[in-house]
Amino acid sequence: MFFELTDTIVDDILFSMEDQGGEWFFDSRNKTVASREMMEEVGLENGLNEDDFYELPVWKSEDGFELMEEFTENLHAPEAHYALRKALSGGRGVFRNFKDVLKRYPEVERRWFLFKNDRMRCRITAWYNGLRESWGLEELEEKYTDVSQETDELLMADFTFSDFDFKDDFSDLERGLSALADGNSELDMTKLFLLRHHSNISEPSEKSGFVCRSQNGDFAGCLLVSNCPPESGETVIITDFFIDRNYRGLGIGRVLLSKAIAALTDRGVHFCFASGILVPETFRLTFEQFGFKKNGPGFVLELSA
Repeated sequence: MFFELTDTIVDDILFSMEDQGGEWFFDSRNKTVASREMMEEVGLENGLNEDDFYELPVWKSEDGFELMEEFTENLHAPEAHYALRKALSGGRGVFRNFKDVLKRYPEVERRWFLFKNDRMRCRITAWYNGLRESWGLEELEEKYTDVSQETDELLMADFTFSDFDFKDDFSDLERGLSALADGNSELDMTKLFLLRHHSNISEPSEKSGFVCRSQNGDFAGCLLVSNCPPESGETVIITDFFIDRNYRGLGIGRVLLSKAIAALTDRGVHFCFASGILVPETFRLTFEQFGFKKNGPGFVLELSA
């Protein structure tokens, strides 16, 4: 019997698919999900036949494991990525270990739930399209959501973005800079030295920009600029732009960049420069999408004519 796949029905099916201990069916007349026992009981009482029930798409532990692998492989938050990979290779208790790791990274956990929900909904759509084909109807389009890029709305719920305040934020800025070295090798120390040297182009009290913090107030990243040269009001240079390693890959840098550009435009700034050392290779495409163009060893954005 034909039925429309509503959001309510999808939610009921999702809940039942997670229960791998029984067989579940969709009662197309009563628009409800039923176990095999319920199906037989309801059918006998109301004169329904097997054509009124459709077996739900199967969701096995193997499907869940593959989903966790796909999510982890495409996660760009380094520490969480490493911890999740370790959990997936741990053998027994892999599902519990995976969940335990996610609880240490609330923002990543939230992204996981969005990803999982999206993929399971697509599995339901594929199942429903199989039924529509048997009914002689056109298939629905399967839409995968790109959850690798967090929406601005979701970030605003998980983080706060505020104007840089020298008195309140300077100590966190210093700690953040100190944590940028990936190790203790000579190359790491050289990188840190160059980043500090770049940050010291101007006094911290002369900088402006935005700071990002997590819900519990932890410093997550910043983007700061200063006039260049100091007496100029039309040209700025980015002095500090980094994300704490625990929060990388969530879209914070993109939001900081967007806010900074909007603020500089309102100020009437004409040009914004960014040194190449401040722009990771993985983030250069984002800079270009915002209008920055390669210029010597860095990038420049023309804000107004």
